[in-house]
Amino acid sequence: MKTPSSLPYLSLSVFGLLLFLSGCKTDYPGQEPEVADPNAPIPVRMTTIAPSSAPIPIEVGGTIGAREEARLSFKIGGIVNRINVGEGDYVRRGTTLASLKTTEIDAQVRKAERAVDKYQRDLERTKNLYAEKAATLENVQDLETALSVATSDLEIARFNQQYARIVAPVSGRIVKQFAERGELVGPGNPVFFLIGEGQRSYVLRVGVADRNVLHLAEGDRAEVRLDAYPEAPIAATVTEIAAAADPRTGTFEVELTLDAQGKTLRNGFIGRASIFPSRQPAHYRLPLDALVEGNGQKVRIFYPDENGQAASKEVRVTSLLDQSFVVPASELAGITQVITSGAAYLQEGNALSITTTETNETQAAIQ
Repeated sequence: MKTPSSLPYLSLSVFGLLLFLSGCKTDYPGQEPEVADPNAPIPVRMTTIAPSSAPIPIEVGGTIGAREEARLSFKIGGIVNRINVGEGDYVRRGTTLASLKTTEIDAQVRKAERAVDKYQRDLERTKNLYAEKAATLENVQDLETALSVATSDLEIARFNQQYARIVAPVSGRIVKQFAERGELVGPGNPVFFLIGEGQRSYVLRVGVADRNVLHLAEGDRAEVRLDAYPEAPIAATVTEIAAAADPRTGTFEVELTLDAQGKTLRNGFIGRASIFPSRQPAHYRLPLDALVEGNGQKVRIFYPDENGQAASKEVRVTSLLDQSFVVPASELAGITQVITSGAAYLQEGNALSITTTETNETQAAIQ
C-alpha cells in the first residue's frame, strides 16, 4: 500500500511520460500514416463469358448386367430326364439344355391322334348316310364339331410335347442352375438362368433425376469407368429410357449399352458413367472464382455495369463441374463479363480498376 508521500512523485512520472510522447510527433509533412480512400477503385480481374449448348455430362453410377437375361423353364410339369449343361457353360442359340421324361405327354399326343382319326371316319360315314337320307343334318354338324375339338386337343398335346425340353433362346452363359436330373419340376419353375453374351450384350443400368432425363435421347453417347479397367473408359450408348420413374427411388432408369471392345465383362460390375445429352439447353459456364456466396441453388456473382461499377446478381446453379459452375442462359441475359479475382472484396457500386480481362478457358474449350 502506497503512502500519501509517494503520490507527488507518481504524478510527476506520468506528466513526464506524456511530454516524451508528445515530443515524438513529427513535424515533417508526408510522414503521417496513410488512410485508404474509400472511393478508390478496387483492382479486379474479369472473365468474358458467352452462352453455349455444349453437352454437360450427367454423372451417374450403376450396375452392369446382361442386356438379354432369361429364366428358362418347362411349359409343363414332369420328371427331369436330362441336363445337358451346367453353371458357367457357354451355349449357342438353339442348343437343347434339358428335357423331361415324355412318357405321359407322348401318350396324350397318341390319344389325341386316335380321337381325330375316329371322328374323321365317323364324319365321312355320316355324310354318306345323310346323302342317302339315312342321317340328319344335325348328326353331321355334331360330328364336325367333335372333329374340330379333337383337332384342337391334338394341337395342344403336340405343343406341350414340343416344350417338354428347354432350348437356348440366345447364345450366352448359364449363370445358375436350379434343378437336377430326376427332380420333379412344375410348369414355369426356373431351371436355368441364362445371360446373353456378345460384343454389345452388356448394359449399365443407372438412375437419372427428372431434371436431367428430359435432356436425354436414345443414341446419346456416354463413357463408363470400371474399377476392373481403370486405365481407360468404355464407350457406351443410351439405348433405353424408362417412361416412368421408379417409385422406390424417384429416378428414371436409363440403359447404356457398352461397347466392350474385347474386354471381359461380368454381371454385377459397378460402373460410373458420364452421359453427354444431345438436348442441352443454352447455358453459361462460370469459373468458380466468380462465386462470392451461395444459398442452396442460388449464388451471388459480380459483374461490371454500364458505368464501370460493381453490380451483383443472384443466379441459379444447375450443375457444379470441376472448375466451373453452370447457370442457365436466361439468368445472365445481357451480361458478357463477370468478375473473378477481387470479387470477394466488392460491394454494390464500388468503382473498379480492371487489371486483366480473360476469356473463360472452360467455355472456349467447348465452343
